[in-house]
Parts: sequence; structure tokens; C-alpha cells
Amino acid sequence: MMDQIVTAFGDGWRARVINNAPGDSWAHEAMETLATTGGIYLCTLRLWLDRFPLNSNKQKLALKTRLESSNNEEHIGAVNELVWWIFMQRIGLQSLPVPTSSAPRPDFQVKSSVDFFVEVSTLNISKSDKSKLENGEGIDLDHSETLRRILGKVTDVKQRQMSYGADQKQPCVLVLFDYTIWSAFPTKLFRFLADFLLGKEKGFQGLPGTLSALVYVERKMIDDRIAVNRDRSAIYYNPAANYPLAVGSFDLIRQFWRGICEIPPKPQEDFWIRL
Repeated sequence: MMDQIVTAFGDGWRARVINNAPGDSWAHEAMETLATTGGIYLCTLRLWLDRFPLNSNKQKLALKTRLESSNNEEHIGAVNELVWWIFMQRIGLQSLPVPTSSAPRPDFQVKSSVDFFVEVSTLNISKSDKSKLENGEGIDLDHSETLRRILGKVTDVKQRQMSYGADQKQPCVLVLFDYTIWSAFPTKLFRFLADFLLGKEKGFQGLPGTLSALVYVERKMIDDRIAVNRDRSAIYYNPAANYPLAVGSFDLIRQFWRGICEIPPKPQEDFWIRL
């Protein structure tokens, strides 16, 4: 018997949103603008899910469940995996999802002249900042606190995914989408990260050698399409990596390597890469 086609955001999902989604859920805005921007957003994700090369309906259903989640963080995490897969296709990198296992594994294996793995994660608004917003308090810009949370992703939360790549004797890249409160503003966090990781502090030397590169990403919706900011997104190549990633692997965004050597993004007409 043929596998059933897995389709997201159908009538059943819409009914659940109306009756059960929390008041601050992303799904309410999508439903309220279903005839315009919300409908385009859902259609885009539905098409990407349909194209996503998973080997089984079980895996596709798991991703569908995360995409349809009314929980903002679960939904955004699943969306960002699809966004980065589409982005890699855009720059000519062919990738496949890594088969799931009981042990943590990276999200993708990229097939290129030198294969490497990619783990995608999201830096959400912190509980502290969320509480301040709910109480009507101001939130100070603090790159050091954001850096602390990023380092926690590298040294703790995603360490086992990074180790998987090293076990396969291949580079492993951690991609972080910034959803902190200040991510929508031009704060030049990408420059702060470069100074820490590759400048005088040589931050990479204190991080696991299993991390071949760190990618920082800012994205938003533009003209009803998901877009990545190529000017404020960046990749930082780890000169102390056990398995280094070749410089130039992601040339549509800023690239930083040894001694804060910077390679500007490949020229484009716009700062935003629409997917």
C-alpha cells in the first residue's frame, strides 16, 4: 500500500487553533491574515514540507507536528530547519536530513567536495526578557548575555550533535537563528561575535574542537516571503577545529576566519535573501 501523503495546515489544524491555541501563539496571526500574508506563509511551509527529502512518513509526520505546534518556540525551531535547508539549496549545497536515532545527531549532512554536517538551532527570547516584556519593563541591549547563551548552545546543549560529526571524521557546523528581543535591530551582534571568537580573546580556543564553524542568522518576513539578512548574518570558521570547514562554504553571508579576516558576502542587489 502506498504511503499516505503528509500535508500540513489543513482544516483539522485550523479548528484546533481556533479552539485550543494559547493567546500569544503565532497561529492566531496566521489565521487572522489567512487571505493575505498568513495564507502565503502557511502555503510556503506546506510546499517546503512536501519537498523536504525525508525517508519515511513517520519522520515527515514528526516534522509536520512541530510545524503545526501552537507553541511559538517549537514552531519556529521547525521552520528554521526548513529555512536553512532551502538556504543551502539556494547557494548550491546539496543536503539530506540525517536519519534519526535514539542518540542526538545533527540535522543535515551536506554533500560537497568535502562532506560536512549541520545542526540548526534557535536562540529564543530568554525567560527573563519575556517576563520583563509581560510586566511592561524595558530590556537593555546586552551582547555579553547573548554571547553567554550562544556559548551554552555550543558547550552543552548541542555538544553531542557536534561530537557525531567528529565521530564520522567530518566537519560539523552549528547554525543559530537569532530570535532574541534585539534581533530585529541593526545592533551588529555579528561583529561582536567575530571580535570574541577570532579577536584578542580567541574565544574559539576555549570551545570544543568538534565545532568546525558557527553560523549566526537573522531572518524575517519581507513581502510575504521568508528572508535571511545576508549583511548581518555571518559564519565564523574555527581555526582550532578537529575537522576544519573550508573557507568559502557559505559565500552569500559574511565570513570570518583566522585573525578576524573578513570576507564580505557575495554581491547582491539587496541585503535580504528572499527564499
